[in-house]
Amino acid sequence: MSTASRLVDATIVTQDRAGTVIPNGEVAFDTHGVITYVGPARGPAGPEDHHLPDAVLLPGLVNAHTHSAMTLLRGSCDDADLATWLGVVQSLEQHMSAADVAIGLRLAMVEMLHSGTTTFADMYHWDANLLGLVTEAGMRVSAAHAVFDFDSVAFPAVSQMSGRDALTHTEELAKEFAGDDRVQLRYGPHAPYTCPPDMLAEVATRAQHTGLGVHIHLAESDFEVRNTLKTYGRRPILHADHAGLFRVPVLVAHAVHASREEVELLASRDAAVGHNPVSNLKLGSGVAPLASLRDAGVSLGLGTDGAASNNSMDLLEEVKMGALIHRGVAQDPEQITATDVLNMATSSGARAVGYPHVGVLEPGRWADIVAVRTDTAQATPLFSAPAFLTFSARGSDVREVFIGGMHVLRNGELTTINETTVREEAAEAAQQLARLAADQR
Repeated sequence: MSTASRLVDATIVTQDRAGTVIPNGEVAFDTHGVITYVGPARGPAGPEDHHLPDAVLLPGLVNAHTHSAMTLLRGSCDDADLATWLGVVQSLEQHMSAADVAIGLRLAMVEMLHSGTTTFADMYHWDANLLGLVTEAGMRVSAAHAVFDFDSVAFPAVSQMSGRDALTHTEELAKEFAGDDRVQLRYGPHAPYTCPPDMLAEVATRAQHTGLGVHIHLAESDFEVRNTLKTYGRRPILHADHAGLFRVPVLVAHAVHASREEVELLASRDAAVGHNPVSNLKLGSGVAPLASLRDAGVSLGLGTDGAASNNSMDLLEEVKMGALIHRGVAQDPEQITATDVLNMATSSGARAVGYPHVGVLEPGRWADIVAVRTDTAQATPLFSAPAFLTFSARGSDVREVFIGGMHVLRNGELTTINETTVREEAAEAAQQLARLAADQR
C-alpha cells in the first residue's frame, strides 16, 4: 500500500500529448497510488515528501517485448544469426527448471527496476508463482505463456504442459488474476515457423471468446520470411492475418521485415509493434521500418528482447539506439526524433502493451514515476530534459522508482527484492545450466 506523497522541485517530463516539461515542478499522488497533481511546486517539501531538485521525473518505462527468465542465458551465444542462436539457446532452455525460471525472472526485475522499467510485456513460461513474484516486486506485467505446436512441451524441465494445455492454462491464470492491476495475460504463440496455421486459428478463436490479447514474433528475420513464404505462400504478417489472428488485439514483436503491405495491414487492424533495435542489430536481423510504421499509425512500443539476445535490460539504451540507428540508415537526423522514441518507451508503449493508465504523468493516472539524477557530468548542461533522457541518460542514472505510489527503488536501493541474494542464486543457477548442457554434448 502506498502513502500519499509529493515529489517536489524536480524537472518533470510529463510525456503528455503536448510534450509538457515543467521546471521546479511537483507530482503528488494519493494513498491509492493515483496521481492527483502535476504542475509547478506548491511550496517546499514537507517531512513526508521527496525533495528532488537534481532529478528529472518521467513516467515509468514500459518494456514492450522481453523474455525475462533468459537473463540466466546472457552471453551464451553472442556472435550468431537468429537461426543459429535459437539452436544454442533452446538447447540450454531444455535444462531450465522451475527454480531457474523464477530466479531468471527475479534477476530481470532487479535489472529493470534499477534502470527505470516498471511495466513489461513478456513471453516465456508463466504460472501463478511467477506472477506472484512480479506483484511482490511491485512491477506490472503483460504475461504470455509461450506456445509452439499443439503437442510440443515448451519447457520440459519445468512442466510437461503441451501447447494445447498451455492455452487453457493461460485462460485459468487470467481468471485467477482478474482484477489485479499489475497482471495481464495474453496468449503467446511463438511464431509462424513454430506454430502451425491451425494453432494460430485456434488462438484467434479463443481470444475472441475470452477477450485476451495475443503476443507473437512476426517478420523478425529474413530467414523467417523465406521460411513462411516457402511453407505457406505468404509473408509472416499476412499469414497470421489469414489465420484470423488480427481479429483480436495483437502485440507483434519485431516486424523487422514487414513489407509496405504488411505495415498498412498492421495499422488497419489496430495491431501494436514492440520494436527491439539492440537485439535486432546484435543478431544481424536488420533494421525495422520504424518511420513507415509510425507514419501508418501503428501503435509502437520499445523492447529489449531477452538478455540472451541483447545482454542488457536497460530500456534507456534502447531509446538512444532506437533514435540513432534509423537516422543513420536514412541519412536523415529528422526521420526519428527524440520525442518519437521516448514516447515508445512511455505513453505509446503503455498503450501498445495494454496498460493505458500508465505512461503519462497527469492526474488520474497511476503513479508509476521514475527519477533520473542530473547531478552528473553527462547531464551538464541541461538545456533539454527530453534530449537528456534520449541521448545522455543511462539506466544507472535512475535514482528513485515509484509504482502505484509504492517506493520500490529508494536512493538507488531496491526495497522489494533482495538484490544480493538474487545475484548469488542467479550466478549459481547459470553455472549449473552450463554444466548440464556441456554434459549433454
